[in-house]
Amino acid sequence: MKSVAGQGVPTQCTCETSADCCVEEVGQTVQHLVRVMQLFERDQIKPHGFTTSQAYVLTQLKRTPRLTMNELSEKLNARTSTMTRIVNNLVRDRYIERMREEKDRRMVVVSLTEKGQEAAETVEVSIQDYYRKIVANLPEGQVREVLQAVALLVEAFDEANPNCC
Repeated sequence: MKSVAGQGVPTQCTCETSADCCVEEVGQTVQHLVRVMQLFERDQIKPHGFTTSQAYVLTQLKRTPRLTMNELSEKLNARTSTMTRIVNNLVRDRYIERMREEKDRRMVVVSLTEKGQEAAETVEVSIQDYYRKIVANLPEGQVREVLQAVALLVEAFDEANPNCC
């Protein structure tokens, strides 16, 4: 059985007759991936002075410049109350501005300030540079296969958790 980066995380099942056979291996591999991603986020985002959630808000607003609080919460799979707290801190620090929607004054729209645009760009470049390193370490010619496998895994998570993300 192979392991991921010497961490003892199996990368292939020892039997192929039953889906139950690989449950433990899949669980260990996914747990390891989650931990690696958490460390990645900390190392790539924290130096810029943001929490991971704040960085996700900034980069999402860079991609979609005007979002209601509900839309932002949906896109980032977060509760509205959680998103409000994150946005409040970014508004306080002048990275985001909050405005009432013209058509419906009850709707709050958020967008990046100039300072927020610059911060989002910096964070995004840092994250992309890291992903470039990851792609460079994949076997040549297999990047698409890896993407397909990850997409398949994400789809399986979505199907197993219909009330989630």
